[in-house]
Amino acid sequence: MVIFFVIFVALPLAEIYALIKIGSWFGVFPTIALLLLVSALGATLVKREGLRVLSRMQEQVVAGKMPSNEILDGVCLLLAGMLLLVPGFVTDAVGLLLLLPPFRVLLRSALKRRNGKKLRIVATYSGRIVNNGHIHDVHGTYDNRTPPKELEP
Repeated sequence: MVIFFVIFVALPLAEIYALIKIGSWFGVFPTIALLLLVSALGATLVKREGLRVLSRMQEQVVAGKMPSNEILDGVCLLLAGMLLLVPGFVTDAVGLLLLLPPFRVLLRSALKRRNGKKLRIVATYSGRIVNNGHIHDVHGTYDNRTPPKELEP
């Protein structure tokens, strides 16, 4: 509920305030030019960073590793691109922040701390194993420390 309030009420009000303030300092046409310049610069930076992240993702896949950091970076870049397309200085500032690799590293580590729980494997009485919502039929008995062969990578 709070997120909807921020997106649909607080953000537009902040954008209007910022546009009025900056417009009063620079004038109407320079303010519009600045918005267009930031959008164009942002699109160029999103493309450059996106290609860099895609290259790192391909390296991780070739090395046989899961490119989880690169996937999160890609999501950040997608969000940054969307924010930079929306006219306004507040969304442009957040979009430009998401383009900075150090900020993405901080965001990624915060998300991992918040949501980085281990996968849970739960055995059921029917001889099935539930692994994060996926059901696997297994045969035999297994203890809690070693997953069955069907679940090993």
